[in-house]
Amino acid sequence: MARMRFKPSKLTLFISLVLLGFIFLLIPQNITSRLNFAFVGIFRFFLNIGPSTAYYEPAENSKTSPYFVPRHEYNKLWVAFTNLEAQILEQKKQIEELGKVRMTEPDPATGLVLAKIVNRRKQEFIINKGTADGLANGQYVLGDNAVIGWIEQASADISSVRLITSSACKLGVKISAPEADVYFNGTMAGDDKTGAKILNVPKKYNIKEDYYVYAAPKAGFLQSPRIIGRVSRCVVDRSNPVLWEIGVEPAYNFDKLTDVAVIVLKTGPD
Repeated sequence: MARMRFKPSKLTLFISLVLLGFIFLLIPQNITSRLNFAFVGIFRFFLNIGPSTAYYEPAENSKTSPYFVPRHEYNKLWVAFTNLEAQILEQKKQIEELGKVRMTEPDPATGLVLAKIVNRRKQEFIINKGTADGLANGQYVLGDNAVIGWIEQASADISSVRLITSSACKLGVKISAPEADVYFNGTMAGDDKTGAKILNVPKKYNIKEDYYVYAAPKAGFLQSPRIIGRVSRCVVDRSNPVLWEIGVEPAYNFDKLTDVAVIVLKTGPD
């Protein structure tokens, strides 16, 4: 009598394969990983046949080449190179900015320290340079080549800049009168808004709007006059008719500043 051949139906085969898949899914990972490694170990010879070997393992002649670098070493070098490239670009930008300021500074004894504005407060900037970089209280601060304030307080690595628009910032200034080729001296203080005012200037001086206002030289801090802004208003002081009431508009919009330069005079020998 001939044996009966077992021929499962398609439904039975499908259900069996699904159950087998669930069984493999529930088997712990440590057991399935052993099966995987066992399969790789048994069929290693066949798996290594083909062009994939050259992809995973460098050729022997390339290993002996003086120019061969392993992939992980190449990645490390690439990361270091890109970081260095970014630093060089940043240094280049700072050198260009420093060059612009240096071109307007005739005195070789003047040093400049570039700094970034890291915080803004009312009538005040916080910059990322301090006494470790040569900064000290009272030094003049430039924004786009114009005096915008002075160092109010310097710590080791940060400093606060009191802006010329603050009433706490009082500077000696010179008002240029181009027709007479003279300067009128005065003292400027901020109006705690967006400008400043020059105090106690006698009315006998012929001062007009749009005259330039410069920071006056100050021993140990500023060797030559530096532009601050222009006269925006010049009217008779109502409280004292013999004096001018002079308003000053800063030369630069402080809101657009991201970097500043601090004037640091060289006091010792080179």
